[in-house]
Amino acid sequence: MDNYAEILNDVKSIIEKAKYRAYKAVDNIRVQAYWQIGERIVREELQRKERADYGKRLVENLAKDLDIAERNLHNSVKLYRIYPILHTVCAQLSWSHLRILIYMEDKEKRKFYESQTIQNAWSVRETREQIRNSLYERMRKEGKIIIVPQAKTISPEKIFKDSYNFDFLNLPENHSEEELKAALMNRIEKFLHELGSDFFVGKREAPLLIGGQHYKIDL
Repeated sequence: MDNYAEILNDVKSIIEKAKYRAYKAVDNIRVQAYWQIGERIVREELQRKERADYGKRLVENLAKDLDIAERNLHNSVKLYRIYPILHTVCAQLSWSHLRILIYMEDKEKRKFYESQTIQNAWSVRETREQIRNSLYERMRKEGKIIIVPQAKTISPEKIFKDSYNFDFLNLPENHSEEELKAALMNRIEKFLHELGSDFFVGKREAPLLIGGQHYKIDL
């Protein structure tokens, strides 16, 4: 069959992406549910402040009647106390990651590992390993702490401008697209070479699969 291998790869890609989106959706719903459980328990505790053991007994009874591990309910309460506003819980972090991070009382340290986990796409095991190896403490000692802000939704019109000024390239007025690409890439390569040998341009045109069709990204 003509192009069968390409079709097979495209279908595999579609299925894997769908599975990932489904998993992320379920995990986000789970995080929201745990947050709501934590909020409800804490709200009840606050109404019964005169009874010191009320929260403990409440969790014990809920765990028994709902057949839920007490640990999960304690995690829910901790999640709410750390993130009292739901939308501050980063949707890019899984529940498994959050279960580790919510027990960090140092806010800056927790934000650091949130940022690094997202930026480096760490697995739960990798996040735990970096914490165990005191990455935060070592980087803070070296003055290298960088926390990337949580990504915000940006409208397309704020990303793409109507026009760009390429006068600095000194191209002829009727230049072609190829001449524009070449001039831009030459500038970028020159800049990267000045930074040092650790920087390089991997490809001038990178293949990209979108909606089952192959495209080439110029830069």
